[in-house]
Amino acid sequence: MLIFLIFAFLFGSCIGSFLNVVILRLPKDESLWRRGSHCFSCGKPIPWYHNIPIVSYLVLRGKCSMCGAAFSCQYFIIELVTGVAFTILCYFRFRGLLPFLPTEPIDYQIILPAAAAYLRDVILFSSLLSITVIDARELIIPYEITLTTFILGMILVYIKPQIFPAPDRLTLTIELLLAALAGGVLMWIVRIVGGWVFKREALGLGDVHLMFMLVPFLDWKRILLTIFMASIIGCVGGLITKALSKEERKVEIPFGPYLSISAFIAFFWGSVILKWYLGFVMGK
Repeated sequence: MLIFLIFAFLFGSCIGSFLNVVILRLPKDESLWRRGSHCFSCGKPIPWYHNIPIVSYLVLRGKCSMCGAAFSCQYFIIELVTGVAFTILCYFRFRGLLPFLPTEPIDYQIILPAAAAYLRDVILFSSLLSITVIDARELIIPYEITLTTFILGMILVYIKPQIFPAPDRLTLTIELLLAALAGGVLMWIVRIVGGWVFKREALGLGDVHLMFMLVPFLDWKRILLTIFMASIIGCVGGLITKALSKEERKVEIPFGPYLSISAFIAFFWGSVILKWYLGFVMGK
């Protein structure tokens, strides 16, 4: 199991390095592929041996080896957080399979569903992390992230329906439609009605796209839970932001980070929260 966890950490830190590229380039409409990693101060390419996730930042003390310009600590934090998250997700997805892993031949009927579920976990985490940072910094949610994540999620749930709470593909399709209605359509209606009432954009289109992105990952109950939790957390966060802000003008508060945090909670602990809530309401 230790080998799996080490691999998951290395894999996650590499994905984290790519997420840094996504976070910095997508809002500027820059290509993710045409130009390699480079210093934003001197513009010189960064050699591959100075671009090793986590290690290079520590060895170079967060500075460019050519011009000495300081790199943002975001690079290190995103790589480390992603590596740790991938490791934790790997542990919880595969720990129950330890008795089956040494068997020969390998029983792929047991391994593949867990691998598909793990892949689904890390795709959702990576997307939500990217969206959180980008929306907090730039007040936008790039459709490239939401659309790509939605497509990958749909492919996974139809290839391996076991990773979604549905007994067959017909039920799965119905559940996905309900999730789309509960999330994307509801948020789209809120956006339109809010615009009519407040005479300005009450909800960004990116937030609507984010809710549609969640359809292959959350059932309709967890999507409603996501919206509910995001509203509460967003209100608290908004009040704190306004209280700390020294500017007198209206402060724009991104809703994407609150939706992302709530979606992550609902994805992993939604059933526990809903069970507790229903028991609390019913008095059980």
